[in-house]
Amino acid sequence: MKVFKILLPRSLRSFLLGINNGFNRYFIRSSKWGYLDQSAKLDMPIQVSGYKNVFIYKNSHIGPHSIILATNARFILKDFSGSAGHLCVITGNHARITGRFYRTIKNEEKSKDLDKDVIVNEDVWMGMNVTLLSGVEIGRGATVAAGTIVTKSMPPYSIIAGVPAKVLKFYWTVDEIIEHEKLLYKEEERYTRAQLEEIMNKY
Repeated sequence: MKVFKILLPRSLRSFLLGINNGFNRYFIRSSKWGYLDQSAKLDMPIQVSGYKNVFIYKNSHIGPHSIILATNARFILKDFSGSAGHLCVITGNHARITGRFYRTIKNEEKSKDLDKDVIVNEDVWMGMNVTLLSGVEIGRGATVAAGTIVTKSMPPYSIIAGVPAKVLKFYWTVDEIIEHEKLLYKEEERYTRAQLEEIMNKY
């Protein structure tokens, strides 16, 4: 059995893609997000549970086939951060109560400690198939390698990889980070030398 492909002119393909992207943007913005900046880019399809708890800030990007489960706690993606496809964010955990099947436990019966915000700070890049679990925070300027599962918070300007995630190294020295931040951030927003030295000494 032969399969015939219909080849459309490039201009027509671009036009149809533009219509599709426009429809996706309209559909996305009609949902009740916690915050979705106009400059943010979301590559469909994306599955979201808990739109009101999802906050996507300036010039950030989420790749296609991503899943964000934020029913009872927030997912925050700050300015100029992004991911490749198949990002998975889970802000909650299943409850266990003696004498009960977990599927019979209602949300109001769960401990609040089981649902915690997931925060990705500014200028973070996450590769393909990254998973962020409840309560983690990714520091500013970090890179998360493809396939990484992040189970605990990670420091700024680090390169992170593994299952579970570990810090492989830092991008720059303290002096280089200080010079870098002078060009991008207000003085009150920058890390101090003492803070950076303390962070790096931990790893």
